[in-house]
Amino acid sequence: MPTRAPTMPTRAPTMPSVAEKATQRESPDGQSFRTSVDEMPETSRRKPGLIQKGEDSDDDYENVQLPDSVFIDTTETSSVEKLFKETSPAPHDGLYGIRNSGTKTNKVLVVWDVSVGKARNYRLFEEDKRVFLDIDATFLSLEALVEHYHTHPLPHHGSLCLQTPYGDSHPR
Repeated sequence: MPTRAPTMPTRAPTMPSVAEKATQRESPDGQSFRTSVDEMPETSRRKPGLIQKGEDSDDDYENVQLPDSVFIDTTETSSVEKLFKETSPAPHDGLYGIRNSGTKTNKVLVVWDVSVGKARNYRLFEEDKRVFLDIDATFLSLEALVEHYHTHPLPHHGSLCLQTPYGDSHPR
């Protein structure tokens, strides 16, 4: 019986392009100290009308008023860290402020984390009149988001919660 040679594929398999790989980024994890990679997380590109976890829970939050001092007029995390250290040589866990983004029009929540001795950055996203750090928990207002993260750990962090807004000497 004659033996047939194996046939070779006519086309080589293609590798994903650099552009395709770039679209596969994950949401911010609060670990990105002073980075300039600021993209909308892929998980936020959702279908219109999709019901999300946490959407019906905004009524559970008090109407928290954020002091003006929590809004810090800078785009640099290092400037916020310096302000935090001026309030106390060892800032306490959960001290937070909100700064401008250096690359986007939205804001960044900056939270002091004692475990690393630095501030963590969390991009504040806005979409469909909702505010969120992570698409799994969206809120009608920044105040509702802050209230939630006073009692729930920040995304991708096991225990870090918001405690005291910058400029307010009384932890909640």
